[in-house]
Amino acid sequence: MKPYWEIPALAGIYLEDSWVLAIRATPGMLEVELEVVLREQHPNYAPPRTGEQYCYQRGRLSFASVSELYWTAQGAPAATDTSGQEDYGSIDTLEFEESRYSLIGDFGRISLVAQTPSLSWDEGPIPDALSHA
Repeated sequence: MKPYWEIPALAGIYLEDSWVLAIRATPGMLEVELEVVLREQHPNYAPPRTGEQYCYQRGRLSFASVSELYWTAQGAPAATDTSGQEDYGSIDTLEFEESRYSLIGDFGRISLVAQTPSLSWDEGPIPDALSHA
């Protein structure tokens, strides 16, 4: 399996310290809403805000044309930080081989077959967060 940073859309980001805010699986699509850590080489990078360790930007990791999806070890409750923001930990592992992807974190283990994922920058929440088909 290959590491996520070999996916062009994920170059210059650091998933292991990014926060999973919501996950939505619907027929043909998987979306993961994130507070993404941007590395210095990312074009959107800016110095971290006061009190933050990293440069964060809200983004949406989308897998389109999903033809197979397995989500196991679900059910861990969201953690709440001091500001009241809920999250489901980070993506500890995202690996791929051809069109097969594996995501592992506190949210469980998601294995899927899909097109190469895209990352878009979005300030809005995913409706019906953490629902799955």
